[in-house]
Amino acid sequence: MKETSSNAGYYRPDHYLKYPIVFKSADGTTVKDVNGREYLDLSAIMGAVNCGHNVPQINSRLIQQIGMMWTSNFFPTDIQLEAIAKVDSILPEGINLAALYSTGAEAIELALRVARAATGRNRILSFKDHFHGKTLGTMHLVKQFPDCYGPVPDDYRTVFESDGSDDPAILEAYLASIPVDDLAAVIFEPVIGYSGPRRLHKDFLGIMRKFCDENDVVMIVDEILTGFHRCKGWFVSCQGAIKPDILVFGKGLGNGHPISGVACASSLYQFLGNSLPGSTFAGNSLACAAACGVLEFMHGQNFAEKTTAMETLFCEFFSQPRFKAHGIRLDGMGGLLSISFQDPSFSRMPDIYLDVLKNGVITSHTQQYLRLTPPLTIDLIAFERGLEVIGKCIDASFATAIK
Repeated sequence: MKETSSNAGYYRPDHYLKYPIVFKSADGTTVKDVNGREYLDLSAIMGAVNCGHNVPQINSRLIQQIGMMWTSNFFPTDIQLEAIAKVDSILPEGINLAALYSTGAEAIELALRVARAATGRNRILSFKDHFHGKTLGTMHLVKQFPDCYGPVPDDYRTVFESDGSDDPAILEAYLASIPVDDLAAVIFEPVIGYSGPRRLHKDFLGIMRKFCDENDVVMIVDEILTGFHRCKGWFVSCQGAIKPDILVFGKGLGNGHPISGVACASSLYQFLGNSLPGSTFAGNSLACAAACGVLEFMHGQNFAEKTTAMETLFCEFFSQPRFKAHGIRLDGMGGLLSISFQDPSFSRMPDIYLDVLKNGVITSHTQQYLRLTPPLTIDLIAFERGLEVIGKCIDASFATAIK
C-alpha cells in the first residue's frame, strides 16, 4: 500500500491548491463563486454546456421528470422513448441510436465491443493525439499511456504515431503498410479535442472511409466533444456522403447532465446483443429528460451562424501584429478553439490559464494549448471581452519572460 500524501483529503488538489476557488451558481455564460465574484465562462465544462447554464427550457424538463421517475434499468419509459426518437431525428440516414449511457468512455467501450463482435477481429487502430476516455480500456487507445495502468495488451491496439492532419500522403502510406487481417476498427476524433483543439486535413475522413470500406474495418468516430453544433452542424463526420459505421457522442446532449450515446449502421444491429449494451443507469429518465430539453432548445437556435461568427472573431482578434510577434498559433473549428505558440519550448500555458482565471475568465488548458469552448449561446460582445482578457495575459507572460 502506497503512503498517502498530506493532500489526500482534497479532491483534485492540483487545481484547488494553485487557485482556491469554489463555484456556487451559474446562469447563461456567467459563473459565480461562493464569494459572489462573477466569471465569464469560455470553457462550458470542457465543452459540454453548449446551450449555456441554467436554461429554463431544459430545467423545466428535468424538474417535471424529478417528480415522476428517475431510472428504470432495462424497462423502457415514455421519456426514454421520446429521447430516442429525438436523437434519431438528428442522425444521418442509415445510422440509428443503439444505446444510451452516462459517460463517453462507456459509449466508446460499447463501440469497441460491437466492432470486435461484427468482424471477429481484435486490433484497433487509433491515433496518437486523439483522446477517447479514462477507463482502462479506452486509455489503451492513446499514445501517452500511464505506467500505473500496466502494459498495453499486444493484441489490442496500434497507434499511428502521426495525427494524420498534416499530410494525407503519409497517412495513406501508413495505412497501406499495416496488416489488416486482425484489424477490427479504426477510431478517431474528427477534430482533435483533448490534445488541442486541432483541425485534421480536409481529406482525412475520406481517406479513412475508403480504407475501412476496402478492408471490411469498422469506422468509429468519436464526436463526444465535437457534436451538437460544437464544431460543424449536429456532427462533423456526418456532413455529405461520408458517414461513420459507429458514431459516439455525449457532452452537449445533456448540457452538463451526464448522458452519452452510440449510434450505428443497420448492418451492425445484429451484433449489439453480444456486445452487452446495457448498464445500470443507461438511458435513465433524468438524463433523457435533459436530452429532450436540449434538443428542443437547439432546434430554436442558429448555432451554425453563431459558431462561424465566433471562429471568425477569434481569428481576427489574434491576428493583430502584437500577437503575431509572440508567434501565436490558432487552431480548431467553430466553438472548439485553441491558442498555442510556434516555439514548442514555450510551455507557460498553465500559468497563462491561471492568470486568465484570476482576471475573471474560465478556460481550460494543456501544457501547450489554451482551449476555448464557450457556451454556444454566448454574446459575441462578451466573447470579445474574454479574448481581450486572454490577450492581455499573454502579453504579460511575454513581458515577464523578457525580463
